[in-house]
Amino acid sequence: MLKQPSLILTLLIGLFFSLSSQAEESQRIAVLDLQQAMMQTDRISQAFSEIEEQLSNEEASIRQLAEEARSLQQRLQRDGDIMGETERNQLAQQMQGKMQEFQARRAQLQQRQQQMQQQVINDNRPQLEAAINELLEEHNIDILINSQAVHFVKPEFNLTAAVAEKLNADAPSQE
Repeated sequence: MLKQPSLILTLLIGLFFSLSSQAEESQRIAVLDLQQAMMQTDRISQAFSEIEEQLSNEEASIRQLAEEARSLQQRLQRDGDIMGETERNQLAQQMQGKMQEFQARRAQLQQRQQQMQQQVINDNRPQLEAAINELLEEHNIDILINSQAVHFVKPEFNLTAAVAEKLNADAPSQE
């Protein structure tokens, strides 16, 4: 009696492995670095450059604020011993105020930049998804994996450049 269940189990295991190997043979897998593909497109990289340009004055102002705080800190370190306690405390408060303002404005700028970049990505998502779907059909791909989840992939299985090329080729008709 014990031989029958083990025989059935052996047959089931054999069947499972034969089906899984057949499924593996018929599935085509590719990888895609979505962020890299987007950054390789003319439209998105140009939009990101425009965002950087729009925010450059604010960024320069924030860098100036950091430099002012650094200058106050150097002055405090250099002349702190010869300053009166009141002057030293005022200078320390000034420096701390500049650093707090720097950190707050830097965080606001980074958040604003991320929001603007996300809007560009969202605006281009339909074209991106269409390009990916076309390539999946064209190359008969069954599974698409984020390239960051893969340790190694042969270049012919990486669709990143193909997606970017397709988006660049389709760009004039999209405008």
